[in-house]
Amino acid sequence: MNISLLSLVLLVAWPFVSFINNNQDDALIYGPSIGAYGAGFMVFVAILFFVARKILGTARQRQIAAVLGIGAVSTFLYLPLSSGLSALGLSLGSFRIAIWLVLTIVVLVLVWHVFRSRQAQQVLVVVAAVMVAAPLLQFAMFLTSGRGSTPSVSALSSPASVPSRAQPNVYWLVFDAYARADVLEDYFGFDNKPFLDALKERGFMVSDQAWANYASTKLSLSTTASMEYFLPLDTPLHPSMWTARLQGFNPVVGRFQAMGYRYVHIEPGGNNLKTRCGGREDLCVTASPSGALSVNEAEVALLELTPLFPIIRRLFPWMLSFDFTSIDDVSVELDTIPARPQFVFAHILSPHPPKRFDARCGRLTDIEFDLAGNDYAAVLDGYINDLGCLNPRIIALVDRLLGDDTSDPIVILQSDHGLRADLPPSVGDAGKRVPQALVPYANLHAMRTPHRCDNPRYEEFSLVNTFRIVFACIDHESPDLLPNRRFGSQKNGLFEIRVSENPPG
Repeated sequence: MNISLLSLVLLVAWPFVSFINNNQDDALIYGPSIGAYGAGFMVFVAILFFVARKILGTARQRQIAAVLGIGAVSTFLYLPLSSGLSALGLSLGSFRIAIWLVLTIVVLVLVWHVFRSRQAQQVLVVVAAVMVAAPLLQFAMFLTSGRGSTPSVSALSSPASVPSRAQPNVYWLVFDAYARADVLEDYFGFDNKPFLDALKERGFMVSDQAWANYASTKLSLSTTASMEYFLPLDTPLHPSMWTARLQGFNPVVGRFQAMGYRYVHIEPGGNNLKTRCGGREDLCVTASPSGALSVNEAEVALLELTPLFPIIRRLFPWMLSFDFTSIDDVSVELDTIPARPQFVFAHILSPHPPKRFDARCGRLTDIEFDLAGNDYAAVLDGYINDLGCLNPRIIALVDRLLGDDTSDPIVILQSDHGLRADLPPSVGDAGKRVPQALVPYANLHAMRTPHRCDNPRYEEFSLVNTFRIVFACIDHESPDLLPNRRFGSQKNGLFEIRVSENPPG
């Protein structure tokens, strides 16, 4: 390959290789789609190259290749540049695009003059090769480190329960980041008692001391679906440990299918690819498009690196959309009297920010693209607003399930974790029933089981035990419960969190 073409290919590939390497946790999910975007971008740049060479002549090939290659890199450096300006205290708004454009033009003009010589092109190809090789090597090491951690399909299967004559339908409804009642009241002044009382009136056992085992969606849901903790603690974490489990290849689904259950998987939509359908389900329910182009978290993260994202959002707000699945969609899609018993898993990205409802609880269609995943402190008003709008919708769905489903169903209402927010030090723990360190673990849990398998009330409920209780109920046995434990994550693995749940007032 001509040296100028080689440098062009390497420079165009770098943004995509770097992006996949910098998002290793999700690379197993959306790596192929990012590769497809890279291939499309490569074709686009190749067309520009051959058109420019046709117009300017082959004598300019080195300069054309250098300008297009460095221009491609510059395109994906818009976000780092604008973030750097913000870190310097320069809030320039739309002028950021103008600054990026001016700097890019200046650089490309210099490139055009410098890369007339073959020596300059040789230096460029070496630099480009290093730029691509470094993230490729890191990603290869990441893939190698995951060998042996991916659970096999057979390992994910559990012994089948003895089918009963009348098997109840099971609905596992997960509401992302729904905090526990005492946290909502003590920290934010929100009284959730009317909602919980309404659930109790409908036969739900509501745990006042429910605990997520992890303050992380992927770790929490994969543990619940496995009925086991990720142990030992000194085992390095790798996405292969949870990716397949979140998409239906887990012991819970395996056991239900062995019992003859139909498996319905309802995707959250929008900004979450972790719990998308994986192919094991009998029915996959996805969100309905609300914009001309439906984009996911990978596409948004990639677009945000470029000036295209703010331009599209400002000039063509109707073009891009996150298509979140709402609880209303769940109600519409559910068949409450299926031909055979069914297990339904629905992951609803609410009340997790951003807002899904307006002040009158009307459903928003133009939803912000930022999930504020690590800190909801700046969007608490929207979070509280959405709780007030979400609760009656949950009750309406419960009423439909209990009214139409004649199987005497098991209904589980949970959140994967509590509220992750960097609360100011002035908030403190004094008078709070849950210390700040445990707020992200204090989650919603309410379960309704048939009367024949009512279990003792578990005040301190741990998510890992959810389906230990469900299968014990179906099998008419006493559940074998694991002790309640909470874990934090770090680069080299998990560590156990031991904090007093009841600090002195």
